[in-house]
Amino acid sequence: MANDRNIREEVNDLKKSLNELNVQKEEWFTQKESLKKDVVNLISQIKKIKFSKDKDNKEVQELKKVRDDYNSQVKDMIKKYQELNDKKEKILKDKKIRFDPSKLVKQIEQLEYKIEHDAVSFEAEKKLMNQIRTLKKQLDEAGDVQQMFKDLKLLSEKIRETKFKADEAHKKIRSQVKQDKSSYDDFIKLTKQINELKKKQEEAFNNFIESKNKFSGINQQLKDKLKDVKKINVDKNVRYRQEENKLLEQKTREVEEKLKKKKKLTTEDLLVFQNSSNNE
Repeated sequence: MANDRNIREEVNDLKKSLNELNVQKEEWFTQKESLKKDVVNLISQIKKIKFSKDKDNKEVQELKKVRDDYNSQVKDMIKKYQELNDKKEKILKDKKIRFDPSKLVKQIEQLEYKIEHDAVSFEAEKKLMNQIRTLKKQLDEAGDVQQMFKDLKLLSEKIRETKFKADEAHKKIRSQVKQDKSSYDDFIKLTKQINELKKKQEEAFNNFIESKNKFSGINQQLKDKLKDVKKINVDKNVRYRQEENKLLEQKTREVEEKLKKKKKLTTEDLLVFQNSSNNE
């Protein structure tokens, strides 16, 4: 009986451990699946950042191409400006011209404006006209140099305009690079989070497998113990039947003895006699 009781206690303990392990196993599985979803979500965010980063990189490359093209134009125009300016200086030196034709043109325009719009006397007007003729004569002496001054001025404006465009493209590049830096920081941050979650996911999976293996082991122990319990029950039933049969045989002999002595049989004696006959 003591052995029977011990086995049943062991069965109850195993069932309790099995239930606890089952809960533990399911909790680890749920945690693993939850972490898996978190990882998938973060990977999706990284893909979006990468797509945006690739797009931004393409835009940066295009902007760099535009900027470099403008800078190349500026370089060529500066070279052309220097060559034209050297040519101008040589002509000025050869012709001994010590004035800027563009300034003469401006002076002429101012004098003509004064004659047309200011109330000047006849003598004053004559004097202004003489000044204009003198200035125009100087311009004629300058010849091709006058056009060079104009070309240099236009070229200088073109250089300044192209430089501005190159600077604007460079500013956009810097802004884009700054934005890329922010995206890169987010990329690194998400990558770190993914690695941490994957580590936790792996731990949860290992704990799940460990709990599952323990569950299987204890479940097998429980099956073995239940076999023992079943065997004990079978043995108990056999012993019980044997004891019943032994008791029945004894009572049967007592009833037969009564019959031999022609004693009166009780209801219990009749039942014993009937059971004895049925067993035969």
